[in-house]
Amino acid sequence: MQEQKKKSRVKYFILMHCVLLFLSINAVCSKQAAQYEWLSFKWCFFYALVIFCLGVYAIAWQLILKGLPLTVAFSNKAVAIFWGMFWGAVLFHEKITIKMIIAAAIILTGIIIISTEKEPESEVETHE
Repeated sequence: MQEQKKKSRVKYFILMHCVLLFLSINAVCSKQAAQYEWLSFKWCFFYALVIFCLGVYAIAWQLILKGLPLTVAFSNKAVAIFWGMFWGAVLFHEKITIKMIIAAAIILTGIIIISTEKEPESEVETHE
């Protein structure tokens, strides 16, 4: 039974990171929309994508919270920092500084500590 819970947790963990990657596209669409005149077709298009991304995220996040402890789920939301740095560098040619790398390493350390911490049995419950 413990092995099944562990597999389920890994499944939810992977789903959560896919959802957070998808959510990071929201910021890209928002930044793209800011380049266009307010209420122009392209502005409306990119903001429609923003709303779509947020809607999908809201539904998926509720599913994730059914399978992962709240502390783990919310601490992992910080991976958005990494995706923001990635999209900024790749799509917008923004420079990644040493301070940004150090800050990201500190955040990653916190995520790893919280995500690998052994939880009391009462918190490990999943609602499948």
